[in-house]
Amino acid sequence: MPHTTQLGTAVSRPGSIQYGQWDAFTHATGHIEFLPVIIAQGKEPGPCIWLTAAIHGVEHTGPWVLHALLTQDLVEKLHGTIIAIPSLCPVGLRVNEYVPYIVEKNPNRLWPEDKPKPAQPDPEKRPPFPLETAYQRLFERIKETANFLIDYHNASIGSIPFAFRDRVLYREDKNLEENKTEAQQLAGRLDKMLTAFGFTIVNENLVEKYIDEDLHRSTSGAVLMKGRIPAFTVELGGGQMPDRAIVTAAVAGTRNVLRWAGMLPGEMEPISGITIIDPGYPVRTSVRTRMPGPGVAIHLKEPGEMVAIDEPIAELQDIWGRPLPQSPLVSDREGFILSRSHGIFFDQGEAIYHMAIRDEEPLLGPYPRDFFKEN
Repeated sequence: MPHTTQLGTAVSRPGSIQYGQWDAFTHATGHIEFLPVIIAQGKEPGPCIWLTAAIHGVEHTGPWVLHALLTQDLVEKLHGTIIAIPSLCPVGLRVNEYVPYIVEKNPNRLWPEDKPKPAQPDPEKRPPFPLETAYQRLFERIKETANFLIDYHNASIGSIPFAFRDRVLYREDKNLEENKTEAQQLAGRLDKMLTAFGFTIVNENLVEKYIDEDLHRSTSGAVLMKGRIPAFTVELGGGQMPDRAIVTAAVAGTRNVLRWAGMLPGEMEPISGITIIDPGYPVRTSVRTRMPGPGVAIHLKEPGEMVAIDEPIAELQDIWGRPLPQSPLVSDREGFILSRSHGIFFDQGEAIYHMAIRDEEPLLGPYPRDFFKEN
């Protein structure tokens, strides 16, 4: 029989779906902020996968994916346990905000990291937000129970759906060869997990930018880097108006991950109804395509279209509709369009496109040399 798994008031029961809540923190008004919990457990033992969603209050597709996935029919065939949290930040959903009032930064940058903390905290600095402390506690439960994790997000309106692959980082200041070997094995498992999911794969930022932007403290980043558990983020197109075709594809992709993990029998399902791009070379995320000066940009490319070096991607005009000297704007990289920025009026330096560009950098590497130095 499978082991009993509990998260908050939700307690697993073989062959069933159980519901409950995990208390995160108490508001100043006295009421408790809780995360909704769903535990689906098969009758046979197997791995445990965590599925999390809606850490940003304006991203509504992930919860629908979980609701559509977790059915009694799935549980009847399931080996192992699924722990699902339809919203990692319910307060964000309530106030319809990407960054809700209870924090001062992206909530998906509040998960724990390996970076050492000062021996004596600076009394002039604000202590961790209650939500950050809650994520630290939840992370410990993930480490104790999870074999895999998928975190569901939305990129932007009009974006093609895709999955992020983080570069796997390792320490080089001690046990270098052992750490590098472990990182290679982890990166290999992550690659197979992403391949099973079946969406377009886009590599995350290069190491320095990845750390600078605290992406190692995202949900999947922390689970992968600190927890050393295969985990990735999937971007499911637009935000508050989920696309049914993307939901259906994400449910199928998640079932395929369960099959790859030995949690579900049967053949892999085809992923259909969405744009899937394999340019024949690895790509990474980039917003290098920026407005060279103030004015109007008429997009010449749609999300999902390939782009070559020196290919025109936007016509540039002034407010009167007259062509600007820099028009047409051409691409300085090859790759494909992930999404277009909203509107046509841009100030200098604003991003016009979010692109996936050719990536020739390794998929694993050492942490920056000063990362583990105490502040």
